[in-house]
Amino acid sequence: MAVSTLNPVDYLAIKNTIARYCIALDSKDWQLLKTSVFHPDIQGDFPFDHDMRGADALLQRIQGRLKDIPTQHSLTTQMIEIQPDGVTAQATTYFTGLHFGRGQWEGHRLTSWGQYVDTLQLVKGKWLITKRTCLFTARDGDERLMEGLI
Repeated sequence: MAVSTLNPVDYLAIKNTIARYCIALDSKDWQLLKTSVFHPDIQGDFPFDHDMRGADALLQRIQGRLKDIPTQHSLTTQMIEIQPDGVTAQATTYFTGLHFGRGQWEGHRLTSWGQYVDTLQLVKGKWLITKRTCLFTARDGDERLMEGLI
């Protein structure tokens, strides 16, 4: 019988990296994304911008969309598969994102449901996201809230 060399603690570390993304968005801690979530060479594919390359480009785009909007991101169903090499992993995580209007947008809300499909790599003891695809299942509310157009 083969004995697994995978460390079960890595699963918790991967969960924390993905959760750290949500905490960074909601707290507007952009530096946390850069130091503890994204690999410097991340490739991002989001409904609002496809084929973003590099942590700085992805960070700039996310910050531009969310900096003035209070948010609450929640994670639910999750599947993590660490590859046999022990340094790469695939994760699919379901999310709900609530976006709350402020100022002239007070009282408006946009809710998003979907999945984060991630590739992660273990780099110097940290699991970092090297590729993220964000897929929306559904959205409810006025998208113009995100662009300040309401």
